[in-house]
Amino acid sequence: MNPSSVSLAWLGLALALCAGCRGGFATVERPKGQIELRTPKGPVISVSLDPMTISDSRNGIDVTVRYANPQELEAFFAKKEVFGEFAGKNPYPPDTLVFYVKLGNHSGKKIRVNPDDFVMIDNLNVQYAELSPDNISALYESRASVWSFAKTTGDLAPGPYGIPLKVAGLAGGGGGRKLHYLMKQVRLAGGVVHPGIAYDGYVAFPRPHPNATSLRVVVGNIKTDFDPADLPASTVDFEFPFTLKVKHSEPEPPKS
Repeated sequence: MNPSSVSLAWLGLALALCAGCRGGFATVERPKGQIELRTPKGPVISVSLDPMTISDSRNGIDVTVRYANPQELEAFFAKKEVFGEFAGKNPYPPDTLVFYVKLGNHSGKKIRVNPDDFVMIDNLNVQYAELSPDNISALYESRASVWSFAKTTGDLAPGPYGIPLKVAGLAGGGGGRKLHYLMKQVRLAGGVVHPGIAYDGYVAFPRPHPNATSLRVVVGNIKTDFDPADLPASTVDFEFPFTLKVKHSEPEPPKS
């Protein structure tokens, strides 16, 4: 093969890879058998979940998860009686799904909750890590992809949920201290929940792949039954299944 043929071959490969990045959605770097994830539909217009709210109780622990749609968030963050001078814009990026989570501890003993252990899993076997305010602020500043917090089950990882897989892509930029403050104020903070206490807040995840039709929110690794050394003897996981409906824009017709 002569040098010019080699150059053309590399050019064709580069063009093919670039074509896979179009459409406004990140492509998975190492899909390992999930190549179909590289072919998203058009840009997402809106997302709806059915049901909106699910509750479950186990071992004296009550958990409620409600999908907080953008309209709810816009109205909530506009309340000056709650946020004062910081009231205004919904700080969560459009490429996220936000859930209101409420936990009630009726177990008669303390429990420990850490939203860093929460995950969301869709029916395409893609897993999404919870996005903390620091995560989201870093994404705003770096213009990185929310898909940095997703992984496919084709990749082996330690533990039941593994570690997020880096993914290529771009997200809209912009942000600041005000947005970070707002998310910090409303996030479900980790820590000890004592008996008789109701504890609530918001958690955010990357928006699922456009081809996904259902998902599960896993409120996981709630620690219970602490010994005298303050070490947990057991943990509890809650799973909340939702049907996912995504509305896409129609692709523009080719220009003549």
